[in-house]
Amino acid sequence: MSEYQYYEWIAVDRPLTDEELEEVSGLSSHMDMATATQAVVTYSYGDFKHDPRNVLLKYFDAMLYVANWGSRRLLFRFPLAAVDAKAINAFCVEDHIDLTREGKFQVLDIDLSEEDGGEWTEAEGILHRLIPLREQIIQGDYRALYIAWLKTSNMDTFADEEDEESMPPVPAGLRKLTPAHKAFMELFDIDPHLVKAAAESSATLQPISDQALADAISSLPRLECDAFLLRVLQGETQVGSTLRKRLIELAGLQKPVATQQSVSSASREKRAKHYEAEEQRRAQAEAERKRIQELEELANRVEPAWTWVGKLIEQKQAKAYDQAVSLLVNLRDLAVYQKKLPEFQSRLMPLVSRFGTRRTLIDQMRSVGLVE
Repeated sequence: MSEYQYYEWIAVDRPLTDEELEEVSGLSSHMDMATATQAVVTYSYGDFKHDPRNVLLKYFDAMLYVANWGSRRLLFRFPLAAVDAKAINAFCVEDHIDLTREGKFQVLDIDLSEEDGGEWTEAEGILHRLIPLREQIIQGDYRALYIAWLKTSNMDTFADEEDEESMPPVPAGLRKLTPAHKAFMELFDIDPHLVKAAAESSATLQPISDQALADAISSLPRLECDAFLLRVLQGETQVGSTLRKRLIELAGLQKPVATQQSVSSASREKRAKHYEAEEQRRAQAEAERKRIQELEELANRVEPAWTWVGKLIEQKQAKAYDQAVSLLVNLRDLAVYQKKLPEFQSRLMPLVSRFGTRRTLIDQMRSVGLVE
């Protein structure tokens, strides 16, 4: 397999200036896209000559790196005062989840790379689906961080070190994940059954309506209101997020509630396996239901089916043999379902005798148990 590396950056708070865009465009001859809000670089050989994290720090607010040897890395840049560093640090795990102050920014670095390579992931379009997570974290919704922590708790290098003190609180809302959370889990190959098991101790997330925020505006002191308006006019980023937080505080509205973690890794694993087994049983039951429906539909056209089998075999073509054998398997399954297997055998044997010299056909029949 050829090498594949994918770098993508997105600007959220403000677009790049013309000068910045020119600088970004010149970072690599492999630049697939460079706009005022996005840059993409891919490599099938070679490597990016700059530190991608520094590119994020200087120009953008989000970054994704994916490589076909198992690397998966997501970074968000936040204005320094936009996030609660202490709260986020509760989810940090050495070498996997890290929050670092970089001048006037905080950088969240989530690296959940798989040492064994993991499954192939096409990275195009994923970062746009993950961008809502950044605002959620700013607003104190740490579901994505907890899901990432769950992944690390399942890694061999960390599992033995887990204790009650190192376990972060379970955020509210794990039972109802957003499309961004689901894209995050897909990117990092996070077991949905493990998340479902952890969600058993997750409180319900209480949504805050726009009307509730609108009502809270009347409580905002005039001086603060003027200050927020001035910040908007000055083009300051994250004014909307900061105002939202302030209105929630003024109105006494409920922030995302977390419950203290109390379930061990072993207990989560046990519950996850239970949910996985339940899902498999449901899938098998649904597959059986569909199969019975197909057989009952076939029961209404048995004679035309046998006629069509003969015509397919007479074509002496590999593709026609495949279709004939597949139809014979369905007819056999129908006979078993109707408890008429001897009747099926009595119709199959003359067919085998008639076309017994066609080794390809007979071999295919043998491979699916139609003949010995």
